[in-house]
Amino acid sequence: MKKFILPMLIVFVQLSSINTAYASNPATQPSSIIVLDATEDFDQLDAGNAPYYIDKGNDALGIDARRLEYRGLFARAETRFNGPSGRYDLTITPMTEEDGEPLYRLLLNGTVVGTYRSSYIGKGNHRDLTAETHTWHGITVSTDDVIGIESNAHTNGEIPENDGTAWARGRWQSLSLAPSKGSATPPSSFSKHKDLLISQFDFQPDADDVHAVAGLGSMLMHPDMKGVNRMAVKGTTGRQGGDYIDARELMELAFGRENLHWTDAKQNPAESVSLIRDRVKAVLAQGGNAWVQEAGQSDFTARWIAALIESGVHESVIKNNVIVVQHSAWNEKQTTPEALAYVKDKATYQAIADGNKAKQVYNRKNRRGPFTPIYVDADKRWLATATSANNSKEHARKLWQKAVEIIDQNDFDAKYSVIPKGGVDFSDNVEIWWILNLGQKVSSVHAFWERYVSDVQLDSIKAPRGRLAIVIDGNSPDPDDLGATPVMFGLLQQAELSDRLVHVSHSCDLDPFRTKGRQYIDAENEARRQVKLQELIGKSADLFGPFSNLRAYYNCRTEQDAARDDLVDAINASSESDPLWIIEAGEPDLIGYALEKAKPEVMPYIHVVSHHPANDNSGDYFEWQQILDFGVTEHQIGDQNVSLQTPINDWDWAKDHPNTGYRFMWEMLAYAEQDGVVDFQTNKFDCSDAGMIYWWITGANSGGNNFANVSDIKDMLLQEMTN
Repeated sequence: MKKFILPMLIVFVQLSSINTAYASNPATQPSSIIVLDATEDFDQLDAGNAPYYIDKGNDALGIDARRLEYRGLFARAETRFNGPSGRYDLTITPMTEEDGEPLYRLLLNGTVVGTYRSSYIGKGNHRDLTAETHTWHGITVSTDDVIGIESNAHTNGEIPENDGTAWARGRWQSLSLAPSKGSATPPSSFSKHKDLLISQFDFQPDADDVHAVAGLGSMLMHPDMKGVNRMAVKGTTGRQGGDYIDARELMELAFGRENLHWTDAKQNPAESVSLIRDRVKAVLAQGGNAWVQEAGQSDFTARWIAALIESGVHESVIKNNVIVVQHSAWNEKQTTPEALAYVKDKATYQAIADGNKAKQVYNRKNRRGPFTPIYVDADKRWLATATSANNSKEHARKLWQKAVEIIDQNDFDAKYSVIPKGGVDFSDNVEIWWILNLGQKVSSVHAFWERYVSDVQLDSIKAPRGRLAIVIDGNSPDPDDLGATPVMFGLLQQAELSDRLVHVSHSCDLDPFRTKGRQYIDAENEARRQVKLQELIGKSADLFGPFSNLRAYYNCRTEQDAARDDLVDAINASSESDPLWIIEAGEPDLIGYALEKAKPEVMPYIHVVSHHPANDNSGDYFEWQQILDFGVTEHQIGDQNVSLQTPINDWDWAKDHPNTGYRFMWEMLAYAEQDGVVDFQTNKFDCSDAGMIYWWITGANSGGNNFANVSDIKDMLLQEMTN
């Protein structure tokens, strides 16, 4: 039987009827999905060096690995394709096996056009003998082509059996052909058991590559990088001008032996092309992927891809298994246009955000690619803590000392860079962040430094002069304020800054039923939120108080004038020596009404802190520019969701904590997660607004940590036990 799947239904028809249909209409173009059953539609099961058998219990083909002579050999099943010629996405359904990770190969007329190594699941995993899928994109298949699938028996050596170890049998169940959707998409994640990471640095003219190599070298000492098969390349320049920085000593210190773990494409271009070609070819042949950290231009990548093709690697294998990740539009512009077009055509090319500066305008359209951390900071403390004698991370310390030395020797003084002023720029490493899916644990310079570079204390309580006002929505569709508010109160208590809080108001979405985007809250849920916010703010004040300068807390929906007037009083009391910092944790309208009524002469002493332009631009009565036009000082600290919208288990420490306040934090975070009005908070705890308080406590615009994570917040909260 052949399963012929139409767009909206599955029809089972005899193989002969499909032959007839195609024969009667040879011009038919691929428009439906064809599924070939491994046990029924592949008529030749012994075309390889070992035969397949039919595993009836798993409805799959497999290799009898009990026979010693079959182990490691490839079995092949073949069938002649009777569908219309065209470009297809071919999806194989292998079975994961705890005892090994077989290699699967797709062949057309005897030529390998796709490779895949099955996922490692490990001993005792519940996924043993379950189906997974892998898709080879954009494969041209013609009528009468012979389609072959090969797999081998493989052992990972982890499952004892008899006098040796158990072997996976290379089982697979089906192969489907769907009309191609176009370009290949990158795999979901880097696989340590089969993939290769290639880090390519130009070192011309910007010194950021020097910092990127020091940063990557620091990472290599951490368990995050354990087991990563890697290679680095120096001097992957394009057509740019400027001075070249020879960082040979740093490359050796970061990566080890030249021509083993790194190569010099500037000094030895042909040898470097050959070395990368051979390593990538071997990885592709074993079903792995080659991921390129393109920290420079793509001219060198184009040369080794061309060498791969010349060596006999099929272009479809390269397109599906070579992923080039580029964070910089400038790097693209400095690549020879023909080389860039070639790389984009032959490989899977992934552009990501550049990691150099935060986006100040919230825009879902025309993004370069996925968001990334910002790995640039002008603060001098980063290099000071990295190179400090108190930094016990010895290897990282030596790397950054060498980086500073090389940059000084080269007299790098570019005005566009923070490096000559003592700052850091390792923005090339956002590509590593994206490739390895490192996520929130290194979502900022601060988090990166703590994890990989230095154990010298970075954060301290050094709040600026002045008082604090917090304006919360919580009655908008997103329930995050329900969880964030107790965290804000707790942080102020632990920092001994409770007396600085002079205003709190909630439900500042003054017209919550006006359509403002993709989310909506109904009247019943909005009323419930108002009650809950009033209740939890009161309990937070009791648990983490006293807040001696907080007269009351206000519901903006039922006490708008009182909330506004309380904020006006706080604004009017401001002076150069006692400014007011307003935390905008929701829509800006109440802030706008208060600024409108307040004394104009105090506006230079008002600071408005925001972490998300989505709040700024969602006012019903005030646009963000109108807020700024009052003359206040704006602080955009970056989207705190990046680090503080986290998996639930990041907060497990608080769930049963002896401190009642911390248990209450967990309860409110859980309440918000279960709120149900929006689905994007499901399975997440979100205290992102509390990131603005943490930034203020740790120095605000004078070095405050603007990308705190849950670990940072936990550290501050647990400095001293309170009940």
